[in-house]
Amino acid sequence: MSTEIVKATTAEVSTVTEQELIGHLENLGLVNKLTAGEKSTFIAIAKAFNLNPFKREIHVSKYGDKASIITGYEVYIKRAERTGLLDGWECVTTGSVAQGNLKATLTIYRKDRNRPFIWEADYNEFVQKTSSGSVTQFWQKASFMIKKVAISQGFRLCFSDELGGMPYTKEEMPEQSTEDVTYTPVEAPKPLPAKKKLTEAKYQQALSGVKNGAMLPNSDVSFYTFLTKQCELTPGQLDEVNAAHPL
Repeated sequence: MSTEIVKATTAEVSTVTEQELIGHLENLGLVNKLTAGEKSTFIAIAKAFNLNPFKREIHVSKYGDKASIITGYEVYIKRAERTGLLDGWECVTTGSVAQGNLKATLTIYRKDRNRPFIWEADYNEFVQKTSSGSVTQFWQKASFMIKKVAISQGFRLCFSDELGGMPYTKEEMPEQSTEDVTYTPVEAPKPLPAKKKLTEAKYQQALSGVKNGAMLPNSDVSFYTFLTKQCELTPGQLDEVNAAHPL
């Protein structure tokens, strides 16, 4: 029984080697984009906190000349559970965006403390907007996003010994790209005109024009083009027209 627990715990905290971390950056095409200092910082943080990029526990992104090392809010919860001191938690939102008072309140219960730890995050302080002042796509889910901010900050503070110094989540950091995206609508292609259905007499008249290599009256369209492109023909008629067309 105890052996199984030890194995499970060991697997959970298994470390990633420096070679694997560099391989991860290579897979993302970031090796040549990051400076030597940025790469070494990413590797050092990942190793110091046992953050596994293959489990999406740590990520590095590069916008222009600035690199950002971020983690996910789920990592804070998992690390707090791993301490054995977490005795439950809840996160709720109150207010609304329309009223300008939306906030998330996180309550954490620790087994070694008599009182709960409570932390609040105000939507207006963290909402990310474009350069024109519009709320970004991710922050359209206002309640969910502000909850993630409260969870990240609250767990980091409540378990400061275990989580202090870990990377922030992207929800806590300013949006790196704040330009509005303009979409140019593409006009749908116009439907092709319906093909003409010819009577047998009209077909024979046009077929005669094909044989003579003639053009339609007062037009630069040949009888051959008229029949093959603008008229509805049976497979047999099409073969007949092709056979009649002078090479």
